[in-house]
Amino acid sequence: MKKRVWIVIALIPLAAGCLQSPQRVQSIDLLDQLVDARDTVAQHPQLGCDLVGNVQTKLYGEPGLTTVQPAWTNLRAAADALQTVCGQTTLLAQPFNDSPATRLARQRWQQGIRREAGIACDHLRNAAAALGRSAPC
Repeated sequence: MKKRVWIVIALIPLAAGCLQSPQRVQSIDLLDQLVDARDTVAQHPQLGCDLVGNVQTKLYGEPGLTTVQPAWTNLRAAADALQTVCGQTTLLAQPFNDSPATRLARQRWQQGIRREAGIACDHLRNAAAALGRSAPC
């Protein structure tokens, strides 16, 4: 009986070494949430933008996430790009007067949304690769 206890105790560090770090697991979860947010923003902007905000809070507030490099840097950049999409989507949803200046502004915001969504996708792909996941977009 005593021998079995010592074998189990000896195996615990080996088993723990095989587990993924909690920061890496959380980074994968945040990647999944950002991918969901990117897909949601077009249909349900408020819901998608709330998801982005929650991920940003965790990226900056959870201890140890910055050590998961280069995934953290790419997740942060993707969240920033998606936050820009949210801002421009909010601007487009506002009532406006039909003047040349507002038409031009709205056109630029629409172009900005497409550009920032592409930038977010690039960063999400890079984060996924760093975390050993398939490309999300």
